[in-house]
Amino acid sequence: MQPEVNGADDFLASALVHKTALTPDADAFLKEREQSASYDVERVPLASLPNWHLGERLARADGKFFTVEGLSLTTDFGPVPQWTQPIIVQSEIGILGILAKRFDGVLHFLMQAKMEPGNTTFVQYAATVQATQSNYKRVHGGRATPYLEYFLEGTRARILFDQLLSEHGFWYLFKRNRNMIVEVPEDEDVPVHEDFTWLTLGQIRRQLTQGNGVNMNARTVLSGISYGTATGEDPLPAGEALDPFHAQLLASHRTPRPAGEMNRALTWLFDQKATYTLDAKRTSLHAMGEQWICDDDSIRHRDGRIFEIIGMSVQATSREVGTWFQPMLQPTPGNTVALICQRRDGILKFLIQAQIQPGLTDRLELAPTVQFSPGYHRGPNDFPPLTQYLDAPAEWVRLDAIQSEDGGRFAAADTRHLVVEVPEDHQVEAPENYRWMSLGLLGDLIHVGYHVNVEARSLAACLL
Repeated sequence: MQPEVNGADDFLASALVHKTALTPDADAFLKEREQSASYDVERVPLASLPNWHLGERLARADGKFFTVEGLSLTTDFGPVPQWTQPIIVQSEIGILGILAKRFDGVLHFLMQAKMEPGNTTFVQYAATVQATQSNYKRVHGGRATPYLEYFLEGTRARILFDQLLSEHGFWYLFKRNRNMIVEVPEDEDVPVHEDFTWLTLGQIRRQLTQGNGVNMNARTVLSGISYGTATGEDPLPAGEALDPFHAQLLASHRTPRPAGEMNRALTWLFDQKATYTLDAKRTSLHAMGEQWICDDDSIRHRDGRIFEIIGMSVQATSREVGTWFQPMLQPTPGNTVALICQRRDGILKFLIQAQIQPGLTDRLELAPTVQFSPGYHRGPNDFPPLTQYLDAPAEWVRLDAIQSEDGGRFAAADTRHLVVEVPEDHQVEAPENYRWMSLGLLGDLIHVGYHVNVEARSLAACLL
């Protein structure tokens, strides 16, 4: 029996609607909101950040928001058995919530044009609510979080998706957010504030394929959307046809899974979790060894690899607080996440790997076929498996778009999102910790908790 999916038919119908009178031009709305405010983002030394202190860890004097600490790691997964690194520690669970409502029978989503200081494209579509506990409890003394009441206990309408999911496992330690999609009744009046607008899922899909139009926190929520299983009825409006790859994507989402497939996938995943070990110990920043430099300017690797912790000064007239200072993690450029897909037994399936990440609550989750961060590797000899597909022939490439990571914590963290469809007769030589899955099965696993990492979920959102 397949898991019940709330709103599956409504999601699919919305994905096939590409225009709405509520927001005739989604690109123009983003541009107009960006031009309506002013922004000034400047890198500054860590020592100049008011209320922040660099000692055994980097922390605010009041202990609020987050800290940057050292981490010592030992694992039998991958080519590097031991290393140290800084990591962001933020234990509070934030809310990432998208409000949905039907207009003329079509499900629309209330999206926010939100400025984030780390994004190379400052203003992108964000979830209706994107807030840590510190934000929505107004620790910063700023304005109240709009629409928060729709996502709090006792005030919710129909819940279409609600799950605790992990964040970036190489950059955060045990970070989780609550991902929610909540639908209000069609006859309920929802005031629309100036930075918000209603979009169909079809409009959001277009922003995703263009790149740098939908931020990471919205993408992880959108990955929880499922189209359910096919009923035999044609979901397309009369006279409309899909491009061949989109048709394959819908079939991969909606084709009924064989009996027991979910249980077999979970058993395989639990076997992977039991196979590999990871020992992660929090340490002082000064105990990370000679390869890391911690001084008044930044926390950085002596060879310029991996990432750097820098200071940022931010002014933004559109945010809850107009001026603030904070540390940010700036990765080495060139990060890429990629999915290889192939028609297998008549259905498009995607090659997923089980991967250890030091900051994950459960240590190992499902990841894209290739999760490549050049700053982590000394050279081609320790590149991850299947990186040769990052240079696949152009005729195999189905998606190639740059997407931002969490612009509230990460600076200039652009990640190339790549989907490569290999021919049916092409043999992919993958290690044992890889498995082929349909999008429907991957979606089922997203719905049951800490099994699919944020990088794979980000790609899944681009394949709705």
